[in-house]
Amino acid sequence: MAHDKVLELARQNGLLADLLTQLIREGARELVHRAVQLEFQSLLSLYGLVQEKW
Repeated sequence: MAHDKVLELARQNGLLADLLTQLIREGARELVHRAVQLEFQSLLSLYGLVQEKW
């Protein structure tokens, strides 16, 4: 009985760890995506300024 509870807790912790890992990966992917978007917007703004000056 106690052995079954230990196995169940281990399984639940494994699932939680998998979920956290997935969330971290998704979060990192989202952060990278946003950083790339912001950088691209900055480059477009800079390009617009350069075009105005010329």
